[in-house]
Amino acid sequence: MKTNNFNYSLLAVGVAAVMGISTGAMAGTTSGATSNGAAAIENQATASYSVGTVAQPTVTSNKVIVNVTETANFSLFAIDGGSATDDKNENISTTPGSNIEFKHVLINEGNVSDTYTINTTSSNDTAIDTATPNYTLPANVDVAFVIRQKGGATLTTAQGQALSAAGQATTGTLTGSNRTVKLLPGLEAGLSYTTTTPSTRTGGDIAVGTLTATSTFITNATTTPKVPTLVNENQTIVRLPTFKIAKTATSNVDLSIATPQIDYGITVTNVTTDYSDTATNFVIRDVLPLGMTLTSAGVTANGATVTSSGRTADGRVIIDIAVPSLAVTASQNVTFKVNVDKAQYAGANATATNNVVVYDKFVGAVGTLPVNPVVNTNYDILDSTVTANDVTRVPGTADEVGGVGEDTAGTTSFSNRALVLSNPTTREIATASGTASQVTHTTIITNNGQDVEGTDNSPLTFTIADGGNNTAVRPVTGPVSITYTPPGNNPTPVTTTITPVNNVYTINNAALPGGIAKGGTVAINYNVSSGNVTSPTTVADRAIEGTSETTVVTLTPTGNGAPAATTVTDTTNVKGLILEKFQALDINCNGTIDTGDTDFTKNAVDAKPDQCIIYRIDAKNTSSAIQTTTPANASGFNITGLTISDARSQFAAGAEYVINSAASSATNDSSIRPATVSTPTIAAAMNSTTDKLSPQGTATLRFTVKIKNNR
Repeated sequence: MKTNNFNYSLLAVGVAAVMGISTGAMAGTTSGATSNGAAAIENQATASYSVGTVAQPTVTSNKVIVNVTETANFSLFAIDGGSATDDKNENISTTPGSNIEFKHVLINEGNVSDTYTINTTSSNDTAIDTATPNYTLPANVDVAFVIRQKGGATLTTAQGQALSAAGQATTGTLTGSNRTVKLLPGLEAGLSYTTTTPSTRTGGDIAVGTLTATSTFITNATTTPKVPTLVNENQTIVRLPTFKIAKTATSNVDLSIATPQIDYGITVTNVTTDYSDTATNFVIRDVLPLGMTLTSAGVTANGATVTSSGRTADGRVIIDIAVPSLAVTASQNVTFKVNVDKAQYAGANATATNNVVVYDKFVGAVGTLPVNPVVNTNYDILDSTVTANDVTRVPGTADEVGGVGEDTAGTTSFSNRALVLSNPTTREIATASGTASQVTHTTIITNNGQDVEGTDNSPLTFTIADGGNNTAVRPVTGPVSITYTPPGNNPTPVTTTITPVNNVYTINNAALPGGIAKGGTVAINYNVSSGNVTSPTTVADRAIEGTSETTVVTLTPTGNGAPAATTVTDTTNVKGLILEKFQALDINCNGTIDTGDTDFTKNAVDAKPDQCIIYRIDAKNTSSAIQTTTPANASGFNITGLTISDARSQFAAGAEYVINSAASSATNDSSIRPATVSTPTIAAAMNSTTDKLSPQGTATLRFTVKIKNNR
């Protein structure tokens, strides 16, 4: 990480605070005064002489007077920060636990030697006020000094000797009670002191303190106004990189394929903040989820070095990417592909979340990380896509949702979805079903995969479409019922109703809370009608007996890893009553078919007067026998309320009814009342509550007529 020589102005400081006032001028870093007590220099010469051997009186010259003006003037500059000639070292970069040096220069601008008292404080100067601090710099810190010529040149021999004669060392440390330095006119002292940034500080934290120099000469001067003390303010800001980690992953992987793989991407960005700094020599670590291994293609890392990829942590592959430098706003991109062990993700709705960690140090390189890095030893900063693990040393808001350093992990859903649509059914319907006699088809959805189906994440849709072969037979539109049977022993089925939207039915959490578990089934129960549903009244309202229609149920899974749509075709056959009339020639009129008679036929027969014709009328229920197996496939039905009749007017002109010949019968567990003879008809009828014509059963009306001889 970059340490302490990068200046980036966090604060917009535009006005330098006035630190002192000198006679006749204002300067932010200079102060001066003239002493009224400097004694004038008076000089008067004397001469002594003799004349011959006689000493003469001493002769005194005139007095000359030199009036001395002693001027004290000094400057104190902070030489880092925005300017080397102002009163503040501002925006000095630091990191937690590191040392920071503040440099100043004290110049004796006057014409007298002066002694200066140097102090450090933990407060900020209201006239300068570079920033509002989060914490203060320490006070009474040792201050190192080096005396040199103004401008920085080395002292001459004479200057060094003069300082030595005045009792002033040329270098040293001001500490304890000895905090003064003496400067001859035209000399300067480089002053510096060092503080340690507390290891607990956070990025963006600001510290403020001052260094002061107080002139002894000006303090004692009688000139007014006078400013004997000059102040420089020192201000640091903790600068740290702020990492934004974005992990991407293939969103869904179908485990039904031979070699499932995931494409991973990592983007680490050093985002811009008021306290941002270049990140150097840090490591990006990705510990792959269980059951994942790198493909032979390895890792692509934009020029960064992959320092390890063969080690494991708890059976998980470690990938370390060493990044030498990442400037503010720059990003490091990493991509790789992994193979997935299907056995690790065979559970229902399995997912894997891949998290990424960035390890950095305040000073120096992270280097090769052990399997289990130790804070303050292997790293100082840890930024993870698991926020709870962070040791970022940046404000918490940066990593919060919506923060500039918000991190995101990569999550993959695994699907092994297998749905079976089964149970094509054949149903039989009357020529006119009305509402009460509609037939129900049941199509079965079975979840043979590992995931829960029919949820909001994996909804199932289905349609029920008319085959279009028979306009008089069609599926009933509108709501249908579904019955969910959970897996396991003695499950309790649950039946609910689904209403279609634009003829599409959807099974999701709203329709079936909890969805369809592995091994569970859903029965789709829908009705088919025939004829005019409400009140068939004419032949045109009825379907034709013996015709058929198909219905196609299409299941379309949706969501991640959805299998292909499948269909089941159901068949509805139109069944009902067929009525057939037969006749037989009974030559001897004995009521039996003897040799020489003509057996029952639908064809024409030849007869003579006084011979007899036996009529037989068969009413047959053509529906199939009702099955008792589950699920039943055929759906025969009983016919009730049957009346078979024959009008006597049809044969009365050529034949006459043979008394007591009318009879009725029924087969296949069917029943019909005895035949009746009236003037207009010969008939046989069922009792509406006790008689029925069972599937494949036949009810028969039989009677005999004799051909008239005198027509």
